[in-house]
Amino acid sequence: MAIGYRSAGVDFDDLFDPYLEGPVAQDCGLRVGGTDLSRRYAHIQYGSKRGDVGYRVGGMDVSNLWAARGSASYRLPFHGQGYSASNGAKTNSTGSASASVSIDMLSDGNYSIRRSVTGGGNNSNTVVASGRWLPAGANASEYDVQFSVSNQGAAYFSNSAPSFASLASSQSAGVSISVPARSTSFESASTSINVHLRRAGGNAQVSSFSASVSASGWV
Repeated sequence: MAIGYRSAGVDFDDLFDPYLEGPVAQDCGLRVGGTDLSRRYAHIQYGSKRGDVGYRVGGMDVSNLWAARGSASYRLPFHGQGYSASNGAKTNSTGSASASVSIDMLSDGNYSIRRSVTGGGNNSNTVVASGRWLPAGANASEYDVQFSVSNQGAAYFSNSAPSFASLASSQSAGVSISVPARSTSFESASTSINVHLRRAGGNAQVSSFSASVSASGWV
């Protein structure tokens, strides 16, 4: 629906992406139905700037406040990335050889993705990616998360949030695979872990990453 504010004859609704979730930009003084346009359009932190539109607030063009049409993305930085863990048991080791890739969505607004190997004479736990999932100015208790897995195959999927759960508490999920160290076994799986993040009551935005795990015995 056209709102009447235009630049070069093009309505603002065709120039800026709509607000979906997260913080809003500073008020600009332009209103529709008594509501400031900064509550209509996505904060520029979610997208990119378009050319100036000729309306200013505090001497700054309002195109510096909102994401250009088609540019806003609410996916997290790990979307589309790939992580792997592999454990080849050392000769004469016993017990199980395991490998895992997991994600922690923390209540402090951060996330971390870990690669771990345990048993078979190998032990390591490495953070391979980290960052912020919580938008600036928002509160973690306003958000819910749900995890799912695609192409699980032989992997075991651990999941603290199979349905939407509040991020007022940290939530985690991961895939792992395990074989007897003293064996000829080899197991692997190439999965995708999907993180469904929503502001409570809103639509979920899905960010996914590939997680490949493998383990082998030494015999």
